[in-house]
Amino acid sequence: MQWREKELLDILKNETLKTGDIVDRANMSKTTALKYLERLRASGLIDCKTVGPTKLWFHIKAKEEIKEGTSKKRLHTELEKYIYIDKRVLGLLEEFERNMGIELNIVVDKNGMRLIFKED
Repeated sequence: MQWREKELLDILKNETLKTGDIVDRANMSKTTALKYLERLRASGLIDCKTVGPTKLWFHIKAKEEIKEGTSKKRLHTELEKYIYIDKRVLGLLEEFERNMGIELNIVVDKNGMRLIFKED
């Protein structure tokens, strides 16, 4: 693994970042950053999600920690970095989950925002 790849892994260790933010932090051109990011993605160390015209890059291990039980508050904070959601909506969704016993997942992609219901 090249030192630039290690640098990008360190940058993404605990954060989900837009390509432009990674470029700024790593002090490299966008073309160079994308080359290394795609190599890391192909090796299974990082991944990205496309939200509109923006790619959000994250470390796979960090994403797994979120799935394994990182607090919903932290997840909401991460989500709020990229899109605006009225805090009352998130509270209502959590209340719905508690009362109905149904897990809700919010999916945001280039087609908009969807709620997916998953019964326990």
